Amino acid sequence: MKILWESDWQGARIEQSITHLSWIHQPDKPDHGLLGVGTDSGSVGVTLTDFRPTPDDLTRYNFNLRGHHSAIRMVTWNRSQTKLASCDATGIIYVWVRNDDRWSVELVNDRGVKVSDLAWSPCGGSALICYEDNFVLIGSASGQRVWSNSFPATSSVTCGVWAPDSKQLVLGFSTGTIQVLSSQGANITERSFTEDRLNQMAFSPVRGKDKEEEWTLAMLTASNKIIMISAYDQINSLVYRSPFQVIRMQWNFDGTILAVINSNNELVMLDTNCRVIHRERVSVSEKGKALIPAPVIAPRLTAFTWAHQGNVVILAAAGCLTTGRILFGVPSLFEIVTYDLWKMMGSSAKKVDKLPIPLKEMNALRELDHHVIRCRIPRPQELCSYVCSVVDARCYCTIRPLARGSHTYVLCFEHLGGLVPLLLGRQVNRFLPQFQIFLFQSSPCPISLAPGSSAQVEDVNSIVRASNARNSLWRRSKRQLRALMSKHVRPTRPDTRLLQVSSNVWCTRFNISSLSPTLLPSFLGQVIYKTSVLHLQPRQMTIDLAVLKKETGKDLPEVEGGTTHLTSSEQGLTSEERQFFEKILLECLSLRAAINSSNFGKPLATPTPPPPPACQPSTSKAHESSTQTTPISTRTIESKHDVTSMASSVSTWHEEIETLAFIDGDGAMDNDKTLLVEPALKSGWDAMEMQASKKDAEVIRSHVDKLASIAEQLSKRHGDFNVKRDKASINKMRSQMKTLLRRVNEIEQKVANGDVKTEVRQLLSTLKEMKKALGEGVPKSGRHPESSCKIETMSNKTPFWNEQNQVYQLDFGGRVTQESAKNFQIELDTKQVLQFGRIEGGSYTLDFRYPFSASQAFAVALASITQRLK
Repeated sequence: MKILWESDWQGARIEQSITHLSWIHQPDKPDHGLLGVGTDSGSVGVTLTDFRPTPDDLTRYNFNLRGHHSAIRMVTWNRSQTKLASCDATGIIYVWVRNDDRWSVELVNDRGVKVSDLAWSPCGGSALICYEDNFVLIGSASGQRVWSNSFPATSSVTCGVWAPDSKQLVLGFSTGTIQVLSSQGANITERSFTEDRLNQMAFSPVRGKDKEEEWTLAMLTASNKIIMISAYDQINSLVYRSPFQVIRMQWNFDGTILAVINSNNELVMLDTNCRVIHRERVSVSEKGKALIPAPVIAPRLTAFTWAHQGNVVILAAAGCLTTGRILFGVPSLFEIVTYDLWKMMGSSAKKVDKLPIPLKEMNALRELDHHVIRCRIPRPQELCSYVCSVVDARCYCTIRPLARGSHTYVLCFEHLGGLVPLLLGRQVNRFLPQFQIFLFQSSPCPISLAPGSSAQVEDVNSIVRASNARNSLWRRSKRQLRALMSKHVRPTRPDTRLLQVSSNVWCTRFNISSLSPTLLPSFLGQVIYKTSVLHLQPRQMTIDLAVLKKETGKDLPEVEGGTTHLTSSEQGLTSEERQFFEKILLECLSLRAAINSSNFGKPLATPTPPPPPACQPSTSKAHESSTQTTPISTRTIESKHDVTSMASSVSTWHEEIETLAFIDGDGAMDNDKTLLVEPALKSGWDAMEMQASKKDAEVIRSHVDKLASIAEQLSKRHGDFNVKRDKASINKMRSQMKTLLRRVNEIEQKVANGDVKTEVRQLLSTLKEMKKALGEGVPKSGRHPESSCKIETMSNKTPFWNEQNQVYQLDFGGRVTQESAKNFQIELDTKQVLQFGRIEGGSYTLDFRYPFSASQAFAVALASITQRLK
C-alpha cells in the first residue's frame, strides 16, 4: 500500500481549527461527494469533493452553516437521506438538510446536557444519542422519539454504535463492558472484554455476500488498546496496543481496513486481524501555497475520514488539512516513478511540457495536480490580481472585526466551515468616516496587542492589574524602538494599500478611489444613500461602479522604507485624523485672511484698522450691532491663533436637529450652480462693496466668525483627545463638523449673490477647498470624468413590508441571521449582484459577482458598516 499525498494548496488551511470530519457520496453524481467539517468556532462546513478532474461549472461548492455558539464536537451523515447532524460542546444537536441552493435546519435537539456520542443507523431511519448523564435516546429521522432509557449511575455510558443491520445497537460503559440492545430498547446481551474505560467504538460494514456475513467491532479503551471481536460471544479477542494516544479510528467502506490516527501524527492501517498493514507519519504543515501561513510548530492530528469509497483519506490538524490517494496492494513501477518525478518537480506539473517524455506520462503527471476538495481561493501570488479584477463565479465571503470592538475589518473567503482572509479594511478617520483597504498580511505568530493597549495579564483569580507609569514608559520605548527598526533596519516591503473609502460629514455619499495607480484606476465607484427622517422608510441606495477588467499578473509595487502604512492611534488620533483637523484649521485661516484682506463688510468711509491675527473673530461695533441669522459666541480679543492651536474661550456644544425631508446633505448644496464665475462689470473690492448690500456683507462676516469659533472648538478637542475618555464626544465633534459645513454653504450662497463673483474668486476657491476637506468633493454624476472604465449604475432592491411582523423584509437565502437596517441587496438588470447582511458576533456576510471585484464589494460593505444604524 502507498499513499500519494496531494501538494500544499491554497485551500489547505483555514483560520479555525477543524475538530471533526465526515464524508458522504452523492448518489446522483458518481465520483462526487460532500465533506462535512466541524470547527472550534461553531461553524459547520459542507464542501464538494471530486475524485477526478472536473470542469468548474461556476456553481456554489461550499456552505458555511451557522447556528452553533460553541465548538463542534462531531458531525455525522445520514447516508440514505443526505442529512447532516452536528453536535456542539454544550450538547445542542442540529440536523441540516439541503433545499435547492441552501442548507437549513430541519431539527433541533437540546436537553441542556452534553452529548458523549451521536450516530445515525446505517439504514438512515434512526439516530442514537448518548448523554453524559447516562441518558440514551433513540429518535427517528423525522424527529419522533422511538424510545429512551436512563441507565444506573454505577457506570457511565461513554459511547454507542449501530450494528450493520440497523436492528441492534451496542453501548459502551466506563467499566469496560458492552451492552447489546435491540432497536426498540430490549436487552439482548452484555459482555466485558476489558476493565478499562471504553472511549470509542466502530462497527465495520458487512463483508461478504452469502448468508454468513461477517462484521468486526473495534473498541478503543482509555489505555489506547484497540480490541476487535467478530461475535458478541467471542472468547479470545484481538488486541492492538498503540504506543501513542489514539485520537480517532474509522473503518473503510468495505470493512476491511481500520484507519487510526494518534498523537504522534501517525496514520496506522489495521486489517481485520488487528495487524498493521501500513504506518506513516503525516505532515500537514508544508509552506508556500496557502494564504494562511503554516504554523511554526506542527499541530497534532485532530480529525480523519475516508472518502470516495475508501480510495481517499482526509486528515486535519488544527486548521491544516491534507488529502491522500491510496494505491492498494503493491503499486506499479510506473505509479512510483510518476509520483517521485512529480515530487521532484516541486509537486506541480506546470512545467511538464518542457520534459522530453511521452504524452501518457505527461497526462499522468497532470492528474497528480488535481485536488479532491473543490476550491476557488487564489494562490498567494495571485491574490492581488484576484481582488483587483472581476471574477466569473459568485463569491461567498464573511466580514469579521479584527478584534472585539475594533474599527478594523477583515474580508474572508468561506471555505471548509472556516475563513481564509483576503483583505483588511482599517478605519483611519473616525470623524469624517474614512477607510483604507489593504491586502491581508498574515503571520505565523499570534496577533499582538493593538498599539497603545495595556500589556496586562490575568492571574488565576481573574484580577486585572492596573498599568502604572513605569509600564507606560516601557511601552512607549518599545514603540519608539519598533519605529526606529522599521525606518532604518527592516528591508523594503510592498505597499499593501489598494483603495480608500471616503465619506462626507453626513455619511450619505462615499467615494471609492485607488491608492495604487499601477493596479487600479483612480475612480472605482461611489455610493449614495438617501435616508428618510427617523428611518421610517427603507434607505435608497445608488452605486456608480467602475467595471474592472479581468487581468492577471498584477503585483504590489515596492516602496522605500519598511512601513506598511498602517496608522496607529497610540496618541489618541491617527495621522489621517490629525491631518484632517489641520486641513480644516488651515482652510479656516485662509478664509478669515481672505475676508480681512478685502475689508469685506466694512463701511468705505471708516478707516481700515490693522488686520487681526489669523482666524481671530471680528470685534467691530458694526459686527456686534448687526442683525445676524445665527448667534455668535463671545470671544476674547487677546487670544492668539496659529494653524495648529487656537486658544480662546470655547462655546458650549450644541446638537442641531436636522429638519430635512432626507438626511443626505444635498438640500444645502443644491445651489452649486451659483458657483459659476460670470464676468463682472466692475472690478476691485470697492465695486463689490457698492453692489453687495451692507447687511449681506455683515452676515457673511458673522458666518466666518462662527467658522472660527467652531474651528477653535475642534482644535481644542482634537489637541487633547483621548480615545477612552472622549469616546462619547466623537459624535459631538461630528455634529460640529456638520454645523461647520452648513456655515460654509451659507457663506457660499451669500457670496454668490449679485454680480461680485469675479472679484471674490479667492474667497470662492477657499470655500471649495473647505468643502473638499469636509468630504464634499465627491463627483455627483454617475460617469466620473477621469474614469476610463465602463460605469454601471445600480440600486438596492426595495424590501417588502410584512404586515404581520411590522417590518421590512428581504430574502437573503439563509445567509443573514440578524435584523438590521444595514442589510441590503444590489440588483443589475433585475439580477442580484451583491448581498450584504449582519450575522452574530459583529460580523457580516458579503456575497458578490460581476460587475463587482472583491475590493470594490468590500468597499461598498464598509460604507454600509459606517452607517450609524442598528
